[in-house]
Amino acid sequence: MIDWDHNVVDYDLDKFPWYERILSVIQEVKPQCDSIGRLHEHFDRTEIVPLRKKIEQFVRTKEFSGWVDDYFYHIIGDIEYLIQATPTLNVVLPDQQRQGSLLTFHTGHLTAYSEGMHTIWTPVSEAFGSNSMQVVSREDSKNLTEVFFEDKLSMAEMQTLCSLVSYPVEINQGQAWLFDQDHWHGNINNTTGITRIGLDIRAMEKGTTYGYRKPGSYFRFPDTTVEVPEVDTDRRWIVFNDPAGDMGTMPFYIARSFIENYADRLGIKPVGWHNEYTLTDWNPHLEFFINETEVQGIALLSMHGLSSPINRRMELFEQCVNKDIHVLFCDENFLLDSVEGLDYIKRCLEF
Repeated sequence: MIDWDHNVVDYDLDKFPWYERILSVIQEVKPQCDSIGRLHEHFDRTEIVPLRKKIEQFVRTKEFSGWVDDYFYHIIGDIEYLIQATPTLNVVLPDQQRQGSLLTFHTGHLTAYSEGMHTIWTPVSEAFGSNSMQVVSREDSKNLTEVFFEDKLSMAEMQTLCSLVSYPVEINQGQAWLFDQDHWHGNINNTTGITRIGLDIRAMEKGTTYGYRKPGSYFRFPDTTVEVPEVDTDRRWIVFNDPAGDMGTMPFYIARSFIENYADRLGIKPVGWHNEYTLTDWNPHLEFFINETEVQGIALLSMHGLSSPINRRMELFEQCVNKDIHVLFCDENFLLDSVEGLDYIKRCLEF
């Protein structure tokens, strides 16, 4: 049983040299930057966001995902879980509050993480004092959460209250910090003069109510990689959206725009776009295009984004495979073009 209540764990630095791996990406941009702690001396504030995006591209690669798989097994062992597909990268520069980049105190629940989701916080570089993550105990967090909602406090008020009872996570390279979604945590203004980079990588246990953080999209299975698929652009594609699907309260025109833009990035030129009829929960309109037209490809928002129950969705997806209709799930970066793909979708929907 893993202890997620502010638990420090050790890991093998020789096997997981996160500092060297991240620094190598930074040096692709600025070879003269020889220290993450002095990153701010080499990069202008306006260059930090592009740099962060470049590092995030690296952490999404198959190679990095494999390292993360090994890291998770090394720390939490052989339990059934999913892994955050793209680890969250935190770059804490000196005096970041004045620059507008302060990560304020929050709990995981306030950012749509559920019970059963846990965080392995790994500082890539030196973490101490005001450049480190500040955390609040579980008991104090419970009390602060009650006050926050009862009194409808501002974030400035919460920042002050949390600062009074929080403490910095001061751990060394080769150590990680485990915590769950109940704890208030965040940053205060970094007055150390040293930049800190950290990785937040979350695990989701089987049976978790996942909300917006869905399997196959935000979370992936170990030994898998979320990569943009190659598609047959010569097929006859349509864009299809279900406004009543299980994707939160996203307006249908935004969902359709997302699907169209994603398809365009892959070179798909759809011959039309269509919506499912509301007040239905069996997707009759989608079924029509599968069985009564010569459509060869359907671009959908998500495998989670249909209003029909799981068994009905699987029935429709199986019809697509039998008729050689490719289905592109944009949010999951996944192309259904085989029977094997059906097994993967079922794993995601039933996890």
